[in-house]
Amino acid sequence: MKARSVRTGRAGGAAAGRVYVVDDDESVRRGLARLLGVSGYGCEVFASAAEYLAAPVAAGAVGCLILDIRMPEMTGVELQRRVSGLAHDLPIIFLTGHADIPTCVETLKAGAVSFLTKPFEPGELMAAVEEAFA
Repeated sequence: MKARSVRTGRAGGAAAGRVYVVDDDESVRRGLARLLGVSGYGCEVFASAAEYLAAPVAAGAVGCLILDIRMPEMTGVELQRRVSGLAHDLPIIFLTGHADIPTCVETLKAGAVSFLTKPFEPGELMAAVEEAFA
């Protein structure tokens, strides 16, 4: 069963930018969409890296990506490499339950804005999102 993108939020969050969430855990996607929506951010959720890559994201889009590290088929780190340099090269926040120092260093050196671990504090995530939109 293919997961579908869910659009949430109201216009105006970070100049109407969108947060794109890529995580294979449905409860995480739902929770993040809810948190971002009540914080005024538009949000689209994707169950896999392939689903995100197939989505039409406009060149020059204003937004950021929240990526899980461990996902089937393509990891968040692999997705980071794939989107680097694309016309919609968005700032990336990693949010994972499988953190290790080498992966954290790799993602930050490759340009990630932040690397957070699950469970996370909502304020910490929202601060990272605000930094990504800055």
